[in-house]
Amino acid sequence: MSARILVIEDDAAFRAMLLEALSSKGYDPVGVGSAEEGVARARAEAFDLVITDVMLPGMDGIEGLSRIKEASPQSEVIVMTGYSAREKALDAVRLGAYDFFTKPFSLAEMEVVIRRALERRGLVAELARLKSAMAAGRGPVIVGQSPAMRDVVDMVRRVAPLDSTVLITGESGAGKEVVADAVQALSLRADAPFIKVNCAAIPENLLESELFGHEKGAFTGAVALKKGRFELAHGGTIMLDEIGDMPLFLQPKLLRAVEQKQIERVGGSRPIDIDIRIIAATNQDLPTLVAEKKFRADLYYRLSVAAIPLPPLRDRKEDLPLLVGHFLERINPRVGVNLRGVSREGMQLLYACDWPGNVRQLSNVLERAAILSSGDVLTAAEISRALDGAPLRPPEEAREQAPADRIGNLRQTLQDMERGMIVAALRKTGGSQKDAARLLGVSPKNLWNKIQKHRIGTADYAASPAS
Repeated sequence: MSARILVIEDDAAFRAMLLEALSSKGYDPVGVGSAEEGVARARAEAFDLVITDVMLPGMDGIEGLSRIKEASPQSEVIVMTGYSAREKALDAVRLGAYDFFTKPFSLAEMEVVIRRALERRGLVAELARLKSAMAAGRGPVIVGQSPAMRDVVDMVRRVAPLDSTVLITGESGAGKEVVADAVQALSLRADAPFIKVNCAAIPENLLESELFGHEKGAFTGAVALKKGRFELAHGGTIMLDEIGDMPLFLQPKLLRAVEQKQIERVGGSRPIDIDIRIIAATNQDLPTLVAEKKFRADLYYRLSVAAIPLPPLRDRKEDLPLLVGHFLERINPRVGVNLRGVSREGMQLLYACDWPGNVRQLSNVLERAAILSSGDVLTAAEISRALDGAPLRPPEEAREQAPADRIGNLRQTLQDMERGMIVAALRKTGGSQKDAARLLGVSPKNLWNKIQKHRIGTADYAASPAS
């Protein structure tokens, strides 16, 4: 769906030009000529973004901004002003506007800022959704707005209503069980049994009996009939975690369960029909195991009808702010603290870690840090103690790689994001503000204003550009 944008501008010709430009970019713009009209429209309709002039007849843009924020707090606001009223625009930013343009401005510059404002709105909405889902107890929440995690969520939504077999792959601690829970929760079998089996945790000599059950007297100690996990999952779903550890001698029986929906108990002589959905998960490279003759190719192809690969945390560090917020919401009541976020320096340490244990390791680090905490924001010292020797990147490298230097507190996160991008651009261009502005997609004048706002010393970057 196209983003809805409210344009408040008293100059009819300029307003018409903006509306046409926004429409050409695929947005859904609405134009009004006064702040009073804009506030009324914001109260009556939902807008993703409001672009307003500061100097307006009647109610000015500053008062209009406050009232729009009251009427539609979820809308981001960008203000426009002439050069002489730039101080008013800065006041608007202090009052909650996302950014401002000084007239005249280029449409290319406008497009970049609009896109970033809408991305910020998406981040705020995602945080609200996570909190709402957790408060309502609506099952598992897949946390992440990175492209890779959006692909995961999209795939979950596509395959969940089907009855296809699902194969979830990813490193240890990447969240495979959470994804399996989400598939189950959104499936037509959501209210049916969901049986989980860790194939690596059960001794090989007991695994067949655990999965398929056994008849009375099938072996020494089999004093009674026992139903296996497949039978217990009848009508529902079974999750076979660490499927790559499935012994070769059991794989033909598993293939029959997948293909024909039939099993046979140990010591039994007749097939038993089962109505189940199978979700498999592994941290191993199954195609390699197939090539090495350690895993059956036909079983692999049957299991991977719908494959969902999970990215490691080190490849989606832009999700760290959301993950931090999500985990702290859960940790606070458990540990008896009221943490609002992580300090800027502490967040740098999180970005610097390569997270070999992935999301599970991040959760453990935050909980350990929460236990050590003495305030309402986790400090770098507390994060450092909680990391306890985890491999870190050099601070400068981590700062450049941190996607926008985001932190748990949203307002500070977005300020740090902007500052981090400017510093990285200046470092790359050897301090050239003109070249840095081109890299960032803003005008040199806009960049200069932001450099002043963040008190960035450009002389520190006036060396030879980074290669």
